[in-house]
Amino acid sequence: MSDIYVALVYISFMVLGASAPFVAALGYVWTDSFLPQYLSNLVALIPSSMAMGAVAVVLYIMIDRRAPPRLTAQTALTVCFGLWCTATLMWAEVPDLAWQKWDWAFKTVMFSSILPLVIRSRVQIEAFIQVYIAALMIHIMPVGVKTLISGGAYGLSKGIIRADSGITESSTLAAISVGIIPLLMYVGKFSIIIPAKRWRYPGFLALTGFACYAALGTYARTAIFGFVVVGIHLFMESRRKGLYVLGAILAVSIVVGYSASTWTERMATTTDYSSENSALGRLLVWQWTLGYVASHPLGGGFTNYVVNTITFTGDDGAATVVHGKAYHNIYFEVLGEHGYPGLLLFLSIILLSIKSAIATISKSRGVEHLVWLHRLSRASLASLLTILVCGMFIGVAFQAFLWYFLMLPVCLSQYLARVTALETAELNATREPRRANRRPLNIRDSFAR
Repeated sequence: MSDIYVALVYISFMVLGASAPFVAALGYVWTDSFLPQYLSNLVALIPSSMAMGAVAVVLYIMIDRRAPPRLTAQTALTVCFGLWCTATLMWAEVPDLAWQKWDWAFKTVMFSSILPLVIRSRVQIEAFIQVYIAALMIHIMPVGVKTLISGGAYGLSKGIIRADSGITESSTLAAISVGIIPLLMYVGKFSIIIPAKRWRYPGFLALTGFACYAALGTYARTAIFGFVVVGIHLFMESRRKGLYVLGAILAVSIVVGYSASTWTERMATTTDYSSENSALGRLLVWQWTLGYVASHPLGGGFTNYVVNTITFTGDDGAATVVHGKAYHNIYFEVLGEHGYPGLLLFLSIILLSIKSAIATISKSRGVEHLVWLHRLSRASLASLLTILVCGMFIGVAFQAFLWYFLMLPVCLSQYLARVTALETAELNATREPRRANRRPLNIRDSFAR
């Protein structure tokens, strides 16, 4: 039954997308995050992500090109980044593996550039967030529930999909679990899709709790850095900061006091980089990357880390040689694979997205009908910064969730630009006598739909 149910959900996105093309785009987001091909043999019969993405693009071109947003620098740079990553295939160190990663990485980058074209109104923006949260929670909830009941363990797959790669990899799942907390808190307070019932905020607060438990249950030290960023965001959002600090101290004390000794011991190795193989290995592979790009400034193509050789020297002086150690860092991943041009494009996209979020926060502050936009921009910035900080310890530069978080501020800034343009047009209309009897534009209603 679950096989048929998942297949029907997939088909429903296709069918509904025919009348509302942005739904097909949401279908792609759901497919790329929910991973229905692992849960339904029927969906697995087709290239599910490619099919949904193609439908979304075709429907947008044919039906939904009204009032397209301006071409932003972020979108242009994202397209350039995707093309540059394709160009590096010509000198890839390991062509076969490079093409395999390009097959999904290129699709992720390029589709993210389309999101601001189709996600335009408030309802569409919130629908995008809620569909994305729902798709991620299918991986987060089982881990959170099992951690609450029986505790966690590092490297032990407790999700609905028994795998340790992509979204389901322990450190990646921890980063995502923490990263969506600001968005969960926002939707719980400001949703217009879910009615403001008594259970709405407590319900999303419960999902936040499960996300925290899932992050802790992975035993991934990446989560600690993410919690710091989210903790600062929640502190800034709190009206009673003193009470918040006391609550945070109490929560940390309870977690440390009642956690298994294995969790505490693993967290204690975070700063012991000289003797802990995982942390030391990261430092050594980053050092190798800098040496590699010194002689290969254009990078070595996707998955070129497999050619590296890392040597560990133990306390007894014995050497251990490891071949093909992964980057475990989004910035070194881009640098090693796509060189200095790729890193420059990547950092430019990040900085422009952060700048867009900050500008939207500033311009919407104190505007009554844009309170939701102000709060969502703050939440999206916190989520983005959380993923960027966690990305210093995991190699997820081409995972879809990073690019969705990068493009969400673009969607919000474009929304603000359209609202501003309408307000200006409305103001000009009231100043023209010949249009005195014209019905004023209802900005809130026009952008709520």
